[in-house]
Amino acid sequence: MQDRSITDIGKLEFERNSNLKPYELFTQEPYPNKVCKMLLIEFQKKGERIHFKGIDVQNVNEKNYSKYAYRKGSARGGDITFTTKFGDLDKKLNTLVNTQFPNLIELSETEDADNATFFKGWQHSFIDNYDQIKSELQNTYDNQEKQDKLNSAFTLTIDVDGQRRLLSDFKIVQRLISKNGIEGNYNKYGVVSKAENKICSICHQQKPEVYGFGSPFKYSTVDKTGTVSGFFNQKNNWINYPICETCAIEMELGKNYITKYLTKYFFGKSYFLIPKAVMPNDTESLDNALGLFNEIDYQIKNSESITSNEDFLMEKIGQTNNNLFTLNLLFFEENPTTKAIKIKMMLEEIPPSRFRKLFIEIPKIINNNPLFKDLDYHYKKKQKQDLKFSFRLFKQFFEDSFYEITYKIFMGRKISEKELHERFMKVIRANYIKRANNEGFVEKGDLLIAKCFLLQNYLAELNLIKYEN
Repeated sequence: MQDRSITDIGKLEFERNSNLKPYELFTQEPYPNKVCKMLLIEFQKKGERIHFKGIDVQNVNEKNYSKYAYRKGSARGGDITFTTKFGDLDKKLNTLVNTQFPNLIELSETEDADNATFFKGWQHSFIDNYDQIKSELQNTYDNQEKQDKLNSAFTLTIDVDGQRRLLSDFKIVQRLISKNGIEGNYNKYGVVSKAENKICSICHQQKPEVYGFGSPFKYSTVDKTGTVSGFFNQKNNWINYPICETCAIEMELGKNYITKYLTKYFFGKSYFLIPKAVMPNDTESLDNALGLFNEIDYQIKNSESITSNEDFLMEKIGQTNNNLFTLNLLFFEENPTTKAIKIKMMLEEIPPSRFRKLFIEIPKIINNNPLFKDLDYHYKKKQKQDLKFSFRLFKQFFEDSFYEITYKIFMGRKISEKELHERFMKVIRANYIKRANNEGFVEKGDLLIAKCFLLQNYLAELNLIKYEN
């Protein structure tokens, strides 16, 4: 998949949010698509003294998250803002005292000297009240519902002249977030990777600076020496993947949009659904594609009649009457610790017409076969219904190679007739043995055989069966 596709989405997001302040481009939702319970560590300024006031709780969502100034950090280094997800409390609070406050004070001394004393006083008050803050914070967290605990974070606020001020209300905090957002593209793992007057790999223009750690998704990690080229030197990672500042910002916006709105599931497999306009700079077609996905999501969330979200999404894409955009489907598994994604399969530049054939035209042909009408679905219940095509059926017979069979079908690769029949017989035998031993769920034999015929007919209509001599 070309990262240009991600950049194009980010460019659209930048245009849509042209009124945002620079720091807001780098803020993130702590828990995308969920309501975050934000625990506020409240302070109060009276005269020249700053006092700890207590703990309050606010709901944070996609409409108000930017004012809480959260930005995710690395798995090893933790979040890089005062606002942080709830976790090891001692570790989190010590990071505020020993890292976040010193960074803020250092920057304020050079760029906002008038407020440096104020932030030092805030740090001292935090240290003086450390035990009480920890105790009240933990108690507030413990008194939450289980689901709220899973979506909890905390931050700092301060009352000044009777008005609550969030961290984002301070310009120096805004500056710190922007600075960290840019630096993250070239300064990681204690290594600086950037170069001057080089060609950006995304926009293909010579730029004053290009960075080496600007990859939008962590397809792989370069935190260990020897995992990158460039003479095994991490600082030379810019050679592998040079990205200019503008493209890095647009890619981050694109990544955030994709993660929030275009992360899908295909019968248990996670993937990103990333549109790409066929013609360069055709922002209208790209915008229409994103609008289509938003409309489909709305229909799925508000309909009780949709039996398969996966098939419904694919059918709706297939109903698109033009091929002005193609789709990249990036199937992945995410490491829960490092958040690096392992690519399991890539389907690149699939046009809507291919979805139409796979999920509308061919199913319509095979579903009309009388063989699949009025089938008994249960041993005990006298319930008949039609068997209809769903891609889910392939998972039943290709559980251990679902990526492979999906790739072949989307890309038009032949499937051996012998392998197909072996797959069918393996499931039929296993079902027979379970019935003989009275073990677990057992399907009716004629229903299982009907599924085999349906899938074989589907592949035959697509001309995807490689027959043996």
